[in-house]
Order: sequence, then C-alpha cells, then structure tokens
Amino acid sequence: MTRFFAVTALFSFFLIIHLQGQTPVPNGDFETWITSGSYQNPQFWDTPNQAIALALPFGTTVVTKSTDHESGSFSARLESKQLTVPSLIVPGVVTLGKLTINIFTQTFAINGGVPITDKPTHLKGFYKFQPKGGDSCAIGIGFTKWNNGTRDSVGIGAFSTHDTVNVWTPFYAWINYILPEQPDTFNILAISSAVYSPTAGTVLYVDNISLDYTTGINREDPSAGIDIFQDREEQQILVYFDFEKPETTGIQLFNMTGQVVVNTPAETVMKSRRILNYKGFTTGVYVLEILHEGKKYCKKFFIND
Repeated sequence: MTRFFAVTALFSFFLIIHLQGQTPVPNGDFETWITSGSYQNPQFWDTPNQAIALALPFGTTVVTKSTDHESGSFSARLESKQLTVPSLIVPGVVTLGKLTINIFTQTFAINGGVPITDKPTHLKGFYKFQPKGGDSCAIGIGFTKWNNGTRDSVGIGAFSTHDTVNVWTPFYAWINYILPEQPDTFNILAISSAVYSPTAGTVLYVDNISLDYTTGINREDPSAGIDIFQDREEQQILVYFDFEKPETTGIQLFNMTGQVVVNTPAETVMKSRRILNYKGFTTGVYVLEILHEGKKYCKKFFIND
C-alpha cells in the first residue's frame, strides 16, 4: 500500500536568448498561497492536501508554505507522511494539473495542465532534499497535444536524485520531444518520494521553477555534452559523450530501491560511447547517474523485462 504515489514519479548551454512570448510557469516562485479550510495550497498548483486533510491524524498536510527559500519570501515544502487511517505513506506532491485522489481505495489520477504555444528546451529551478531510508525525489515536466479526441504525449523531461542536498541547488530537467508537433499543454510535477516504498520524513523543497529556451551549451550544467538513448529492442542504454576536454566520468544505474545494478568504473573520456545492457532486469523505473568532474547528471528510465 506504500506504492500509492510512487509510480507517479514517472512518471527523461549557457548562451541564453530571451525569446519573445516565452511561457511562464504560474506561481513558479511559490510566493502566493490560497487558504482552504485547514490547509494552504500554492496558487495554480494542486496537492494531496485536500484529500488527506480529514485523514488521521486530523489536519495532516504533505505540502506546506516554507520561509526557507532560495529567493523571495516562500518556497514549497513537500514531506512524505505516514497516515494511520488508512495506514499508508503519502508523498508530498505539487502539480499544475488536476490531482484526483481517493486515499481509501488508494487510487489517483493527474489530468490537464497549463496552455503553451512554444517549445522550451528545459525546466529549471532550485531544490533542497533531505531523504530518509532509500528515498529519491523527482521533478518532471510533460507536454501533450489533443489529436482527434485523444491526448498525445509530445515531450517529457525529468530530474531525480537520492542524495542529501542541504543548500539551495539548481536543477535542470532537459526535455526530450518525442513528436515534432507543437504541444498545447504542459504539466509539471514534483514529488518528495519517487520510489516504490517511500519513507515517512523525507522532505523536498522547491522554489523558482521556470521554463528556459536555450541555444548553445551551458557548460555548468551536468547534462552538457551528454546524450542518452534507450534501445528497447536490444535492451540497452546508449550514453554518448562529447566533452570539450577530457573528463573523469563514471556511470551507475540504480533501481528504485537505491540498489546499484550497473556500475562502470570511472575513467577519462572526451568523445566516446558507453553501452549499458539491462537484459533480464525486473520491470520498473531506473535512474541513470553520471558523475563527471564534480558534476552529477541523473536521468530516469522505465525498463520492461
């Protein structure tokens, strides 16, 4: 029953040109909060607060307004909490879509989002993370478009980590556009526990989330010079490096319990390729972690056995 929200996590340049008409993230700085009964939600964002406010212990909320901020006055604090009735752990979640939850049947749905008329390159913002047990957090973005009465996925990007981060740190979720069409809707989701067995007490802070539009390369970003492809037919992950200079680099693949299932020794690379085979792996979500020159890049994959 602790799987309640885990699968939602789901749910994968420094020359910046500020284009006209870029889409803002509504209340991406989490400065405005709306009070409703015993809880508050950040304006334009949905959370589990309404669904669990009447659960035991009464008045429980998993998303709160925090004065621990990267800038401005507030941030969003997401905490995974243990309920007693029913007995389950509910992660903190914020989403620009509509979150529909029934905690007693442990079912949920996320629909909708925010209109968009352009194609950003990545989602960025700031975070702090204080995990318990083997928890990982995730911050992701998805783009969709109505097509003949159905909603097609156009693009997706995600950031995830299991490391403790006690100071405000930038994150980047680079967007992979699956289809060439212009999306009409995007949704952002952040979750404090993105694992199958979340741990109560895990806390994620998020602040100043925005969309970015980039040409060139930001060499300060952990993903710069790295391209990753998943070959589902051959059951391989292909990692291509195109660094400006040789960098000491190591690769690890984690399952969602935090166990290392692939580990490649650190070596100096510049322009090369690495192949990670996952034949025989259990179906589930895996996190690829690349460490290079003091930087860390993480990308999430769903793997079928």
